[in-house]
Amino acid sequence: MSRRIALLCAALCLVAVTAISASAHEFILVPQSWKTYSPGQEVPFSLVSAHVFMKSEELENPANVKASYLGKDIPLAVDQAFKSFTGTVTLGQPGAALLHGHRLGEVWSKTPKGVLKGDRSTLKGVVWSRNYEKFCKTLIPVGGRTQGWDVKTGDALEIVPLNNPLELKVGDTLTVQILLDGKPVSPDAVTATYAGFTDTPNAYAYFTEPYGEGKADITISAPGFWMVRVQYVVDEKGANYEQHAMRSVLAFPVK
Repeated sequence: MSRRIALLCAALCLVAVTAISASAHEFILVPQSWKTYSPGQEVPFSLVSAHVFMKSEELENPANVKASYLGKDIPLAVDQAFKSFTGTVTLGQPGAALLHGHRLGEVWSKTPKGVLKGDRSTLKGVVWSRNYEKFCKTLIPVGGRTQGWDVKTGDALEIVPLNNPLELKVGDTLTVQILLDGKPVSPDAVTATYAGFTDTPNAYAYFTEPYGEGKADITISAPGFWMVRVQYVVDEKGANYEQHAMRSVLAFPVK
């Protein structure tokens, strides 16, 4: 894909997703980049909330941000300067390491002044209120091995790769399946991009619509740190909201 075509895709994608994500920050777990990752290595990472990928622009509520590896929580520190959370993971045995992040649900509402945090008890003129919850998982190869790349997290909304993302090269295609509570679901769009693609907010290098059984194909157009992103909204009556909006990100390096 030429740079001009890629930018056109980004522009079309921006128009397509603005209605559902104009106020959205994507929640991404970004590990420090190394040529190789080794068992026992300590790898710093950041949890970022970004419109421009992967530059953090908003500091989430610390009480609602979690990270884990091999089922164990990872302590996080607040980085005020870069508006992110930082942690360090000690990598285990050779294979695909899955680092997991979770931004617990927060209620945001559409109002005459835009989409704001809060509900009818704190805001005026609310059109709708949604509980926004975000999940992210990042895969990195440890010891030059990638087995375990297909392990699922069991998140309410999850992007599951159907071929090994850690073996992709430029020009290859990644096929993913979108699961809601473990069952295939088809969101309106599946988007993907990589770090450094553009400084335009909410712009993606790749845009597609899923086909049967919630599957989608993404063409890898450049090396770098990639993310695939989806959103799905369900009607769900809570104490102070009417819908549950879930976002999921799958991230991985491409050589």
